[in-house]
Amino acid sequence: MAKAGDFSLPDAFRPDKPIDAICQADEPVLGGLTFVDRANAKKLAAGLADCAAVLCKSSDVDILVAAGIDAIPTDHPKAAFQDALTVLFTKSLGNSPVIADEENVTILANGASVSRTAELEEDVHVGRGAVIGDGVQIGRGTRIGANTVVARRCKIGRECDIGDNVSIQYAMIGNSVVLAPGVRIGQEGFGFVPRADGLKKMPQLGRVILQDKVEIGSNTTIDRGTLGDTSVGQGTKIDNLVQIGHNVQIGVSTVIAGHVGVSGSSRIGNFCMLGGGVGIADHLTIGDGVQLAAASKLMNDIPAGERWGGVPAVPMQEAIRQYAALRKLTASSKKKAQ
Repeated sequence: MAKAGDFSLPDAFRPDKPIDAICQADEPVLGGLTFVDRANAKKLAAGLADCAAVLCKSSDVDILVAAGIDAIPTDHPKAAFQDALTVLFTKSLGNSPVIADEENVTILANGASVSRTAELEEDVHVGRGAVIGDGVQIGRGTRIGANTVVARRCKIGRECDIGDNVSIQYAMIGNSVVLAPGVRIGQEGFGFVPRADGLKKMPQLGRVILQDKVEIGSNTTIDRGTLGDTSVGQGTKIDNLVQIGHNVQIGVSTVIAGHVGVSGSSRIGNFCMLGGGVGIADHLTIGDGVQLAAASKLMNDIPAGERWGGVPAVPMQEAIRQYAALRKLTASSKKKAQ
């Protein structure tokens, strides 16, 4: 949730109550502004009573008003919400600034640039050509690789190993975290709203949180959250070339193999195992201890402790039966062709 202080929306979207925060409909806050669409208005209405206002379609106004909610009708709630974010957070689009004043920089002997407002504990090694931004905090014994960029206000814990050519922004990183070369942390999520004049980017306001002892493989990307944070739990290990979308929540000690793609706002539990090439649709929930076979494509929630596989993914025993039936069918077809 992003605090917005005292602000006003464009006239077309001005509610009767003061707005104190921007929030997601599934994580409402007191005095917040959010939006719902036809698919989730009735389901979420009861939890939105504390919000200052909810953008919705005209057909949903009665549902929300009955729940005591200040409903603001509009033909396109998500687009209206996007307009509000764009007005309120005009500087949120694009990458984070690294160093505001180039004269307020210390140039190390190896060519690395360190802002004088950065705080580095003892025994921090900054590699050749690295850039450490304004207000960055880095803990004791951490190594920052060559040509790595740490944008302003990021925090990195102690005894971390940050590889070469890594970029970090809008992030808080715990202790003993390993980021392999080429990792990208905290860039904008892939969020666009289709509109009459084309696709328009949804402002991204959240962070990336990596807890202690997380390890991230080479060229893996973890997007910052839209409103809340993207987070990876303690001890989780993520392989090379993995894409973690905005707002994704991953539990502790989960293992994710290479080429996995996790779409935005999905939640993965503790002690899960995802095989290589798994694809996970957005807004899904995967329970603790779940195992997903390699190359599976998930379109549904999975309860804790289950093993799934296939395209689309189903419980493993069902996937095996489907595969056996397909083999039998193709074998029968071959015999008839002969």
